[in-house]
Amino acid sequence: MNKKFIFIIILIIGGLIGYYFYKKYNIPPSINFNKLELFDLQSQKINFNDFKGKKILISFGASWCGNCIDELNTLKKIKDKNLADVEIICISDEDVETISAWKKRKEYPFTFLKLNTNFNAINIFSIPTSYIVNTKLEVVKQTVGFIDWEDESTREYLKKLME
Repeated sequence: MNKKFIFIIILIIGGLIGYYFYKKYNIPPSINFNKLELFDLQSQKINFNDFKGKKILISFGASWCGNCIDELNTLKKIKDKNLADVEIICISDEDVETISAWKKRKEYPFTFLKLNTNFNAINIFSIPTSYIVNTKLEVVKQTVGFIDWEDESTREYLKKLME
């Protein structure tokens, strides 16, 4: 085999590996929220259909995740003034005690839910992973990473999608 052929094979393999990791860590999975086993902080099972008719932001996160904390702190800061009509739901795969302590320590006014499996089981490999859900419970946008909710144009665009 000549060097050019080997170089092309290595380039193709490298590209495929790069694509795999990009897709795994930067593209949020499609999730059927009705099929998730979710529990509130009192260990009561939650039916996702109960949120129908509300504009919803769902953020998968954890108490140890810096970007998750930054995003939730931003949301807390602007919630009353700019997102009063939006239900903010934080879903974590940590134990209920950890989630409860996190919510209490940070004084978050959001709904926190416990996922009854780990994030990897639903193909979430990078957090925060967020879903914008309209009043019909349809996912209209999904993203991996911090969303700058303080940016008015971003916020208004995402709120418009929720209608």
